[in-house]
Formats: sequence, C-alpha cells, structure tokens
Amino acid sequence: MKKLILTFAFLFSGAMIFAQGNVSVVNQTGSGNGSTVSQTGMTNGSTVDQVGDANTADVTQVGISNDSDVDQLGDGNYGEVEQYGNTNEADIHQGFDVSPSVNDDNWAYIGQGGNDNVAHIDQYPDTDGSDDNYAWIEQIGNLNDSYINQQGDDNTAENQQWGNSNNSTILQYGDDNYGGAGQYGNSNTSYDQQSGDDNWALTFQTGDFNGSSVFQTGNSNDSYVEQDGNANNSNVNQNGDDNYSYVDQDGNNNSSGVAQIGDDNFSDVDQDGLLNNSSVFQSGNRNMSYVTQNGIGNFSDVKQFGDDNFSDVDQNGNGNVSGVLQNGFLNESYVNQSGNVNASTVSQFGNNHYSAVNQIGNGNSSVVTQSN
Repeated sequence: MKKLILTFAFLFSGAMIFAQGNVSVVNQTGSGNGSTVSQTGMTNGSTVDQVGDANTADVTQVGISNDSDVDQLGDGNYGEVEQYGNTNEADIHQGFDVSPSVNDDNWAYIGQGGNDNVAHIDQYPDTDGSDDNYAWIEQIGNLNDSYINQQGDDNTAENQQWGNSNNSTILQYGDDNYGGAGQYGNSNTSYDQQSGDDNWALTFQTGDFNGSSVFQTGNSNDSYVEQDGNANNSNVNQNGDDNYSYVDQDGNNNSSGVAQIGDDNFSDVDQDGLLNNSSVFQSGNRNMSYVTQNGIGNFSDVKQFGDDNFSDVDQNGNGNVSGVLQNGFLNESYVNQSGNVNASTVSQFGNNHYSAVNQIGNGNSSVVTQSN
C-alpha cells in the first residue's frame, strides 16, 4: 500500500511538471531563414512560421503563460518579440493574409513588460504585396492593448504605452505614411486611421482617461495631437490633400473637434485650463483657423465654407463664447475676448469681408453680420 501511494505521488508530480512546460513550434520553408526562441518560466507558448528566403524571427519570453505568434511570408522580413511578465500576448503577421502576394523586407518589433498586455502587428499585402514597412510596439504596465495594421509600401507605425489599461490602434493603407502614438498614464485611448499616400499623424497623451481619434483620407495630410492632463478629448477628421491640423491641450476635461474637407486647409487649436471646448469645421480650399483658449469653460465654434477664408479666435478667462461663420471667399475674422462671460457672434456671407471684435472685461456681447 505504501509503495502504491508513493508511485501515485510520483506520477502526479510528473504530470504537474509536464503541464507546466513551455512549448515552441518553428516551421520554415525556403532558404536562409533564421529563428531563435528563448523561453524561461512556465506554460509559455511560441509559434514561428516562415515561408520564403532570408527571414529572421527572434522570440524571448520570461514569465508565465505568455504567448507569441510570428508569421512571415516573403523574403528578408524580420520579426522580434520580447515579453517579460505573465499572460502577455504578442502577434506579428507579415503576409499570410487572403491575398496570394508576398511581403518583402518588412520589420516588426514587440516589447512588453508587465501582465496581461496584448500587442498585434499586421503588415499584410495589398494587390502587389506590401514591402519595406516598419512597425514597433512597446508596452510597460498591465492590461495595455495595441494594434497596428499596414497595407502598402514604406509605411512606418510606432506605439509606446507606459501605464495601465491604455489602448492604441494605428491603421494605414497606402504608401509612405507615418503613424505614431505615445501614451503615458492610465486608461488612455488613441485611434489613428490613414488612407492614401504620404500622410503623417502623431499623438501624445500624458495623464489618465484621455482620448484621441484621427482620420485622414487623401494625400500629404498632417495631424499632430498632444494632450497633457486628464479626461481630455480630441477628434480630427481630414479628407483631401495637404491639410494640416495641430491640437495642443493642457489641463483637464478639454474637448476639441477638427474637420477639414478639401485641400490645403489649416487648423491650430491650443487649449489650456479646464472644460474648454473648441469646434472647427472647414470645407473648401486654403482656409485657415486659429483657436486659443486659456481658462475655464470657454467655447469656440468656427465654420468656414469656400476658399481662402481666415479666422482667429483668442479667449482668455472663463465662460467666454465665440461663434464664427464664414461662407464665401477671402473673408477674414478676428475675435479677442479677455475676461469672463463675454459673447461674440460673427457671420459673413459672400466675399472679401473683414471683421474684428475685441472684448475686454466681463459680460460683453457682440453680433456682427455682413453679406454681399
């Protein structure tokens, strides 16, 4: 009986050791492919699939129950995964989509430190394959999630997240696009989507519960978003060519929305304080808008339709309200509010109108309407 008990204990112990082992699977088809897998800990899993020539895959996992999948179809691709912690997941897919085209000379890196992070890079082929793309993700903390998808040639995507529960998505379809996102804090969200060629988008968020979205369709559009504080929100949508948007928010609970349709439009929004709100909508070509808000609870709404219109809104204080509407060509509006609870409305219809409003003090009100 004693011998039976000891035998059972030995078998049970062996089963536990087997169940806690790491698993690595490497499949290579072609010539000159290289794969290095290093796993330290328990129940880590790694899969590497390479089809083509001169592909390289490096995988390092330290901890418990980390999972990695690297798939490469084509020639000269490089994929690297480093994971330190527990239950992290990393996926790199270069090729192996529904398209039969292969991908060449793409580069992807994922580095994660912490627990329960998820990172995924897809560099899938378009009709003739996707070549020379570059993507990297770095996540330090817990419960962060990052996804990059690039289809085309010579695209670059970069994402760095430090903190907990941050979420980033970068989607790029076309050639020579750049998308970057850096998030430092907790529960921040960034979403960038670009379709076309030579577009550029960069987002930085520092603090907690900030949100940013950027949509760019066309060619040579630029977007820069920087948020420093908590619960700030920015939305940018540009459709056309050679549009530019700049958003800088410092403080808490500020909100900015920018939409530009057409070509060569320009928007600059600067917010410093609390609960400021700015909305810019420009439809046409070569329109320009500047909005500066310093204080608490200021509101600005700018709408420009047509070509070559210009608007400049400066608000310093609390609870100021400005509305600018211009429809036509070569209209120009300046609004300056310094104080509290001032209100200004400017409406210009037609061509070549000029308006300047200066409000200094408290509780002032102005309405300007011009047409031809």
